[in-house]
Amino acid sequence: MKISVPVQEYGEYKLRMMEDSDAPAVVALYRAVYGDHFPIKEMYDPDFIIKQQEAGLMYRVVAVDAAGKVLAHHAMYRLEETYHGLYEAGQGMVFPEYRGKGFSNVLQDYIGRVLGPTVGLEEFWGESVTNHVKMQKAALFVGVKETGIELEVMPAESYEAEKSAPGRVGAVVCNLVVKEKPHTVFLPSPYAEVLKRIYENAKRKRQLEAATESLPAAVRTRHAVTYIASAGVLRISVFEAGGDVGEVIAGLVDKYAAAGAVVFQVLLPLDKAYSGALTEALNKQGFFFSALVMRWFDADGLLLQKLAHPTDYNAIQIYSDFAKELLRFVIQDRMRVEAPTAG
Repeated sequence: MKISVPVQEYGEYKLRMMEDSDAPAVVALYRAVYGDHFPIKEMYDPDFIIKQQEAGLMYRVVAVDAAGKVLAHHAMYRLEETYHGLYEAGQGMVFPEYRGKGFSNVLQDYIGRVLGPTVGLEEFWGESVTNHVKMQKAALFVGVKETGIELEVMPAESYEAEKSAPGRVGAVVCNLVVKEKPHTVFLPSPYAEVLKRIYENAKRKRQLEAATESLPAAVRTRHAVTYIASAGVLRISVFEAGGDVGEVIAGLVDKYAAAGAVVFQVLLPLDKAYSGALTEALNKQGFFFSALVMRWFDADGLLLQKLAHPTDYNAIQIYSDFAKELLRFVIQDRMRVEAPTAG
């Protein structure tokens, strides 16, 4: 989808939408930052990058010099199965020789203030990596609210070019509201207090209720799967759950573990009164709290994780006090669900 957004001056530089002719430079930027190890290999294909933007699935903005040379980049993108007003903001990169000029902050601001309203954006979510705190600081600068922690979501190989990570890398999950949608959410009892803290910190308009209903026995579970093989990450979105959900999730975990998955994520809808029973079923399989993702299903989603390997928590770099508090909860909940007596 071709869209028109204004160019913005930034000192001697310009911020603008990526043009087709910029695609090779964007690929070069991935190589400069990630070498050949960015987990989504299609990002090394200029034609794929162009087609994603034309399809409205991934919009990119760039910072360029007077000659039009690409110096930095940021993107907003969405999955087919998520609510179409929800975009992820991420993949912010700056060529090493042009760092320290504030490009990360101004590109994120440009996406939220200029590009987003043009494409029907209502909510942003993002993942700020935890092998350093630069992205976390930049995200807070533009007003995002931190809503959780993902562990191990990026493979270490992605950071070989910069030698910036000794192992797999996690992320601070963030949300930024553009158009609020007040609605009722049902809080699973193990996570009621932490979810209340997240909503309070984010100043979101929600009616909070206890999730007390059982899973509907006659309903068949509906879900969508996204598997990033090169990263070993499986993400399952559960749109509706029934009594078969435990069997469905266990089957998917076994299937993709055999294919090489080491990180398993499930997003479940919080607008269902049975979200507590659904959470309990997943806790029994070793899934622990990760994050709240606003508007994943148009309604809010609860992200749970299960990991194949232990985590080096000492390698996780967290900037804000609130995110540190969330990390402590994630670690404690993982210990709870992985304990021999759990469930």
